Amino acid sequence: MNDKLHNYMINNILKIIFLFLFLSCANDNTASSDSESNQSLFGIQGNLNIITWNIENFPKEDELTIDYLVEAINLMELDIIALQEIRNTDALNQLIIKLGDNWAGYRADNGNYQELSYLINTERIIYQQPYSILEEEEYYFAYRAPYVLEFSHNDQNFILVNVHYKCCGDGNLDLNDGSDEEFRRLTSSNYLENYISTNFNSDNVIILGDFNDELTDPYDNNIFNVFTDNPDKYRFTDIEMAEQANPWQYWSFPNWPSHLDHILISNELFDDFNNFNSISNTILIDGELDNGWQEYDFYLSDHRPVGISLEINP
Repeated sequence: MNDKLHNYMINNILKIIFLFLFLSCANDNTASSDSESNQSLFGIQGNLNIITWNIENFPKEDELTIDYLVEAINLMELDIIALQEIRNTDALNQLIIKLGDNWAGYRADNGNYQELSYLINTERIIYQQPYSILEEEEYYFAYRAPYVLEFSHNDQNFILVNVHYKCCGDGNLDLNDGSDEEFRRLTSSNYLENYISTNFNSDNVIILGDFNDELTDPYDNNIFNVFTDNPDKYRFTDIEMAEQANPWQYWSFPNWPSHLDHILISNELFDDFNNFNSISNTILIDGELDNGWQEYDFYLSDHRPVGISLEINP
C-alpha cells in the first residue's frame, strides 16, 4: 500500500470515528434534555426561533458535514435558519431530506459561488417564495444580493432579510475608494436601510446574516451607523455579545477573533424582544463536541450560529 492511499484511509477512518462520537454525544444530550429539563440547545417552544449561520463552503467535508449539521439542527428548537456560503444545491437538498418532511429549503439563484439560503420548518411557518433585492447594487454586497423571506407565524406577518456582506479589509474606512472593503459594506448598509424604510417601513423586519464587520468599531470606521444612529427604529439584538471581552464564550468568529454575525430588528419588534422569554445568543455547538472547536471548525464551519427567540405578543 502506498503512502498516499494509506493516509487517505486513515483520514477517512478518523472522520467516521469523529462522526460516531458526535452522534452519540448528541443523542445522549437530547435524551438527557428530554428527561430532565426538556430544553433544547437554543430555542423556546412557542416562540419564533430563528438563527443565522454561515456554514463555510457547505458542505466542506461532503456527507460528513451534512450529517453533523442534521444532528446540530436537531439539538435546537428552530423555525427558520438563514444560511450563508451554500455552494452546492444538491447537498442542500440532501440536507433537507435528512432533516425530514417538515423542512423546506431555498437557495438564491444569483449565479454566485457562495449562495444565501433558507431552511424553513413548514409545521410552524407559512411563507412565500424567497426573493432577492437590490440586485442592481450587488457589487457592494459582493455579488450576494440580500435574500428576503416573507412569512407568518401565529397569524402575524414578518419580513426576514438574509445578508452576506463583503469580507476582509484593513479595518479603515476609505470613503474615496469604491473598491475599499469597508466602503462596500458601509454602502451595503445604506442601500439596505433605504430599501427597508421605503418598502417595509411598518413591517416586522429582521435583518440577519454574516455582516463581516464588528458592531463595536469606532464611529468613523463603523459601517452600521445608518442603523445605530436611529435607536428608535433599529436594534441589534446581539450587541451585548459583541461588547463582551471573551471571544470563546460570546463571539461568532473566534478564529480571528471577532463577532461578525448579527441580528437586527425593526422597532415593531422591540416590545416582543423585551419580553421575559425573548433571548438572542451566540450558540456554542462546539461545546457539544468531544473535540470542541477543532472538531466543529473541521466538519461544520469557522462561524458559530447566532439566534433570536422572540416571545411574540398577541
